[in-house]
Amino acid sequence: MVHARRFCRCVPVASALSHAIAPSERVSSPESTLLARRVPRVVVASLGVSVGTAAFALLATSDHLLHPDAYGLAVANVVIGSVGVALYWAARRPGNRLVVPLLAYAGAAAVIGLQGAADPLLHSIGVLFDPVLFVLGYVVVFCFPEGRLSRRLERSLVAAMAVVVVVGFLPWFFFSPVVAGGNPLAGCNAACPHNALMIADRPGIASGLGDAEEYATVVVAVAIAAALLFRLARSTRPRRRASIPVYVPALLLTVPFAIFHAWGADWISLTADQGWKIGWLVNAGRATLAYGLALAILQADLAAGIVFKRVMSRLAAERHPDAADLRDTMADVLDDRSLELAFRVGRSPGYVDSRGRPADPAHPAGRASTAVTRRGEPVAYLLHDRGLGADPELLGAAGQAVLLALESGRLERELEARTAELRDSRVEVAAAGDAERRRIEQDLHDGAQQHLIALRIKLELARELAADETLDGRLVDLGDELEDVLHELRALAHDGYPPVLRDGGLVHALSAAARRSARPVALQAQGVGRQTRAVESAVYFCCVEALQNVAKHAGDGVDTTVRIWSEENRLLFEVRDDGIGFDATAERNGGSGLANMSERVAPLGGAITVESVRGAGTCVRGSVSTAEARIR
Repeated sequence: MVHARRFCRCVPVASALSHAIAPSERVSSPESTLLARRVPRVVVASLGVSVGTAAFALLATSDHLLHPDAYGLAVANVVIGSVGVALYWAARRPGNRLVVPLLAYAGAAAVIGLQGAADPLLHSIGVLFDPVLFVLGYVVVFCFPEGRLSRRLERSLVAAMAVVVVVGFLPWFFFSPVVAGGNPLAGCNAACPHNALMIADRPGIASGLGDAEEYATVVVAVAIAAALLFRLARSTRPRRRASIPVYVPALLLTVPFAIFHAWGADWISLTADQGWKIGWLVNAGRATLAYGLALAILQADLAAGIVFKRVMSRLAAERHPDAADLRDTMADVLDDRSLELAFRVGRSPGYVDSRGRPADPAHPAGRASTAVTRRGEPVAYLLHDRGLGADPELLGAAGQAVLLALESGRLERELEARTAELRDSRVEVAAAGDAERRRIEQDLHDGAQQHLIALRIKLELARELAADETLDGRLVDLGDELEDVLHELRALAHDGYPPVLRDGGLVHALSAAARRSARPVALQAQGVGRQTRAVESAVYFCCVEALQNVAKHAGDGVDTTVRIWSEENRLLFEVRDDGIGFDATAERNGGSGLANMSERVAPLGGAITVESVRGAGTCVRGSVSTAEARIR
C-alpha cells in the first residue's frame, strides 16, 4: 500500500555512519586532501553534474510520479549543489573531513533519483534511500566545522535516529506492497511500481509500525531542533556567528519536518493544503542545506576582511600601540574577550602574554591556539575561543594583522635607529670637518704664518741697513705687501672658526660681518641663544657666503636683511636683498655658492633653498637641526 502521508524518514543505518560517529582527533581525510588538487576536483565536478543530470532526466520522464519535473529539479539541485559545495570546501579548507559527508549526501540524493525508474527494484532502492539522505544532511550539520561528530549530544541523536530506522522505517518498508518517497513531490499515481524488496504483504503490521515510527520521528525531530537552538544559545559569540549560516537552514528543515510528522501521528490537525505547504517548506530546507556551508565560508571571508580593516585602522590611530593595546584590539574585533596573545621575547624559546606573564601556547587552558608565522617560524600565537576554529579565514586575517603590527613596530624601530645613526654620523662628519679646520688653522699659525712674520722682521732690519733711498722704498713696499699676505693668511686661518664666532656667538659674529659688508645689512635675531659649534659655524658661513654674493651680484644701492630664528628644535635663517635678482630656475646649477652652503648644512639635517626673480631681489633660506645639547 502507498503510505499517503508518509514523509521521508530521517534515520540512517547505523553502520553507514560509524566512521563519522567515532570520536577521533582532527585529522585530514585522504578524500578531502585529494580534492584539494585541481585534476581530482574537475573529475568529481564532472561526475556530479553528470549524475545530477541523469537523476533529473530519470525523474522528469517518469510516468508514475505526480510532479516529475519539479521533483527532478529538486533532486538535481541537491546532487549538483552538494558536490559543488564539497569541492568549494575542499579547495578553501584542504584536509577538512566535512567533504566526506557532503559527498555522501550528494550520493544519497543521486540514488533517490531511482524513484523515477519504472523497474520495481530500482524504484524500491530509491525509496529506501530517503531516510539515508535526510540523516546524512543532519550528519553534515552536526559535523560542522571540524568534519566529525565530536560532541556526545550529536552522537546520541544519531544513535536515536538509528533506533527509529531499525524499529520503525525498515519493518514498514519490508511489509508494504507499494512504497513511495517521503518528499511531497514524490507522490505516486496508480502506476506506482510495487515494492520489489517486500518480505511479506502484511498491511496491518506495516500500518502499526508506521504509526509508531511517526511518533518516534516527531520526538527525534523535536530533539534535533532543540539541540540546534541549544547550541546557538549556549555557544560563544564567535562560534554562534560561524554556525548561524549552517544551523538556520537545518532549522528550516527540522521544524516543518516535525510538524509534518506530528500531523501524520494525528497530534495536530491540518488540512491537506496546509500539509502540502509544510511539505514544501521541508523540501526548501533540504534544497538549501548544503549551501549553508558555502555561506559559512563566504561569511568568514567577509568577516576576515572587516576584521583586518578594523584592526589596521585602530592600530594606525595609535602612534605606538603596545602589546596590551594590540590584545584589546584583537579581542574586540574578534568578539572574544578571552583572547590573549603570546609573544616570543628576544631569542628566548619561551613566550609571554600581553602583560608580560609566562604563556604556554602549546597547552592553552580551555582555549585553542593559532600560530602567527614569519617565513615559516612562529613569532606569536593567538590564544582564542575554540569556536573561532570554525572560521580559519577569520583567524588568518587576525594573524596577518598581528604580524603586520609586529613588523610595523620592528621596522619603525629599525628606521628610528637608522635615522639616529645617520644623524650621529652627520654630527661626527661635521665635528671631524671642524677639527680638521682647527688643525689647518694651527698648522698655518705654527708654520707658514710664523715664517712670514720672521721674513717681515728680516725685511725691516734690511731696510734699516739700506743706504740707498730707492732700495729703502722698494723694501717698504715689499714689507707692506708682506703685511697684506699676513692679514690674508690670518683671515684664512681663522675662517675655520673665527674668534669672534667662538667668543661672542652666532649673533655677535653676524653683527660683525654685517658691519664689514660692502652693502647695508640689517640683522634680525631676537631670542637666538648659543648653539653647538657645528650649528653656529654652518649658519655663520652660509650667511657670510650669501652676503658675499649680494656684494658681487645684487647691484648698487641694495638693502640686505639677515634674519635668524628658532622653531621646534631647528635653527632657521634667511638672507634677503632687493637687488637685480636672477632667474633661479635657469641658473640653479650656475655657481658653487649654493653647493658650498648645502654641503655645510647637510650633515646637520639641513637644506638650502634660493628664491629669486629678475628685478625683484633674492632670498636664500636655510635650516639646521638643533637636537644636540645647547652650549650654556
